[in-house]
Amino acid sequence: MGLILLVEDEQGAAALLRRYIENSSDGHRLAVFGKAAEALSFAAQNKVDLFILDIQLLDYRGTELARQLRALPEYRFTPILFTTELAGEELSAYREIKCYDFLVKPFTEEEFQKTFHAALEMGAQMQAVPEILRIEQKQFLFEYEIRNILYIESFGKRLLIHTAQIGGSEVTDRISGYSLSKLLNMVPQDRLLQCHKSFLINPVHICKIDKANRLLYLKECENAIPIGEKYQKAVFEREKP
Repeated sequence: MGLILLVEDEQGAAALLRRYIENSSDGHRLAVFGKAAEALSFAAQNKVDLFILDIQLLDYRGTELARQLRALPEYRFTPILFTTELAGEELSAYREIKCYDFLVKPFTEEEFQKTFHAALEMGAQMQAVPEILRIEQKQFLFEYEIRNILYIESFGKRLLIHTAQIGGSEVTDRISGYSLSKLLNMVPQDRLLQCHKSFLINPVHICKIDKANRLLYLKECENAIPIGEKYQKAVFEREKP
């Protein structure tokens, strides 16, 4: 059972969508809001599995609300369905916000159920692989198995992600638009460890820690990684026997 967040300021439309969702017989929980600010606050405090947003809200544009939701790390890939009477906005929403689908009013219950269940299924598939780190760039979507990440280095306004490949080789990708702290919030707790203001490391790859010189060494990685004084306690506690 998932938590559905519906944002619709027309009472009749909200009641119709509520009935459609209740008819799905899946026992989903539903939260309904007529104002974008209230919906955003609710989403920040609860784990939402699917967003259904009306584009033409009185107090806010649904697309702007979607952009704010996408800015939250936990909702970068959560399915978003838009409802609207303006079919011309469809292309913009797909490109800029990467919504899952569009429902143009008036739509039938059959159309809604088909799109609704497909969106939930896609969301469940995304959640079924929590050990994948997905990083979105302008033209690409990078996917990393967290277990294969060696370390991540902050390099100016960019990050360098170093991963181990089959055969022992190392591959480095350069990405932009992310900070180390933002990436930490995008992975399950304790999968990555900050050892320096400019470095995140994967603790499972630690093979040696040089406490005297505040350096650590990773399997399949030739370069030593510095340990910042601020982070040394957390690193030393993760040292393998």
